[in-house]
Amino acid sequence: MIYADFHIHIGRSLNGKAVKITASPSLTLPEIIKVSSKVKGLNMIGIVDSHSLGVRRDFQELLCAGMIRPLSGGGYGAGSLTIIPGMEVELKVRHGHAHLLAFFPSMNHLEKHLSAIQPYARNWQLSSQKLYMEIGEWIERVEEAEGIWFPAHAFTPHKGIYGICCDRMRDVLPKLPQALEMGLSSDRRMARGVSELAGTVLLSNSDAHSLLNIAREYNEIRITENSFSELYGFLKEGKDQLIKNFGIHPKMGKYYRTYCPQCAKIIELDPPVGSCPYCKTSQVIMGVLDRVSQITDTEIERDEADPQYVYRVPLGWLPGIGPKKYELLLQRFGSELDVYHQATLDQLIPVLGETAAHTVIKAQEGKLRFSTGGGGIFGKVSDIIR
Repeated sequence: MIYADFHIHIGRSLNGKAVKITASPSLTLPEIIKVSSKVKGLNMIGIVDSHSLGVRRDFQELLCAGMIRPLSGGGYGAGSLTIIPGMEVELKVRHGHAHLLAFFPSMNHLEKHLSAIQPYARNWQLSSQKLYMEIGEWIERVEEAEGIWFPAHAFTPHKGIYGICCDRMRDVLPKLPQALEMGLSSDRRMARGVSELAGTVLLSNSDAHSLLNIAREYNEIRITENSFSELYGFLKEGKDQLIKNFGIHPKMGKYYRTYCPQCAKIIELDPPVGSCPYCKTSQVIMGVLDRVSQITDTEIERDEADPQYVYRVPLGWLPGIGPKKYELLLQRFGSELDVYHQATLDQLIPVLGETAAHTVIKAQEGKLRFSTGGGGIFGKVSDIIR
């Protein structure tokens, strides 16, 4: 069993050049490796800017310095952490543009892929490359390089394949993906309302733009080897029953409900909300819940808890857990995942005090209430269920 987050951006390459412009400059490859392993407690990460000219040099520099090593099963090892090189791309898909992720067993495989798609992009230093090619051809090139691909944050109005491009992937893709990243504003029950996703491996990833947000969503995957080849087989065989998602409640997601920029209001009427009831404009940012309600085509049990999806609020987002208490938790328990998976109330009280300790336990148990997010504004913890 491993804990994995497959969507981590690079803010700067080690030569100081920007990669993901909207990401923190502290998101360098060495810092990501250190924080993912020692602070967060992850076993596997996907670096989605490995195509960047600067990041490719960073991988080589870390290999030469012995800070990472190639693994026989694919990926790169740094202690108990496995790093999977990958890339996020933007492609035209029918009505809009969608972000997709691709991962490869080694940098050599990624280089092979990049040589095949080199003419179709303009700035290979930057993140989230916009490719001027057909999506079917891109999929072929990924698979020729022994990679695996799947849509990123699929339901969001910002570059989500369901959010803005199509009602059904089978209508716009030459084949359905083996996996799908749900995104921060959706969960497993929402995704299961789309019948074509039956058997698809559903993933929860952080889409981290800062070190703090690594593992704000992550996956527990039951595989026997911490390597790309084992992950590849897991996804290809569609072993969704062997995965558990740990993610924020969709209500906290910044695109959960429809938002009217003109009124600056999150609209919490019965979904789907496709226009503003206050100013009557249709120029709204449709929420994920609203969009899912439009495309759902199968009955789902909305009131039953899904044992494969565990709601978690990152420790740094909890009320009463500031930077000092966060550091105390790490000193006492080792990593953020250790706090959530192992810490008891009796162990937490001497570290945090009674009030903050109870907050962490309630977060472990999923007994929190949330204000609603939308239009790029995150929801927050609003109350604790007593």
